[in-house]
Amino acid sequence: MNLLIGEKIRRLRRQLDLTQEEVAAHLGISPQSISKWERADGYPDITMLPSLANYFGVSVDELMGMDELAKKQKYTEFNRLWGENNEKKLHHHNVLLMRKALKLFPNNALLLVQLSTSLEKLDGTEEERARNLRESIALQEQILRYGEDSEVRGSTLYNICFAYWKNGERDKALEYAKKLPNLYKARENALVHFLEGEEKHNVAKEALVPLALSITQHLSVLAQMEENPAYYEKAERILDLLFEGEEDDTVEPIRKALKEGGKARE
Repeated sequence: MNLLIGEKIRRLRRQLDLTQEEVAAHLGISPQSISKWERADGYPDITMLPSLANYFGVSVDELMGMDELAKKQKYTEFNRLWGENNEKKLHHHNVLLMRKALKLFPNNALLLVQLSTSLEKLDGTEEERARNLRESIALQEQILRYGEDSEVRGSTLYNICFAYWKNGERDKALEYAKKLPNLYKARENALVHFLEGEEKHNVAKEALVPLALSITQHLSVLAQMEENPAYYEKAERILDLLFEGEEDDTVEPIRKALKEGGKARE
């Protein structure tokens, strides 16, 4: 078990505005021992735990970080269940699950995203779907106001554009869409400049699918707007060049969408 005792000692010490020297003096040990514990390079002797816990005014279990470990395990289980339910399309179950999870982990960005996503996937009357969509938008706004994870914020900024569009708020959809980075400023475009070896190779390889999706979407729009099916043919050729002989489930939907778009113009 990965005990969090060193992290807990550091946090409690700082909360009480104590130095490592002061804690060490109380316990009759060297400040280097406290430093080693806080770096997770070792643990206090078990006989010292009651004295440490009493000194900080907590239980031994809390000092050992058992409450944090239990919370992390609970959080992991919530996310595992959400993924399992999502595959089975049990979106109502996931709404209830995420509401329960957010009572324990309020304002957690990932849980808010998963609740928002589940709400938008719920079936129901037109009125119920509209209500769920409005709640989803409110949750996404909450993430954008308070969320700190840049990746979660980025995906939320993208998703909220479509949520506002579905809600009939065209101006808000455009407002948020214009805040998104352009294609040149994508994460993968930066990483391939700085990474080396296998990491660089993997980023370049994994970027091909979203790039292909983007290219085919734009070519499809041009085909429709200009009433020129040649754009569909160009998109097909690009997919052949990028993925021939190594296609997977992520590429097949792109080809399917292209074919449907082409047939719609015939």
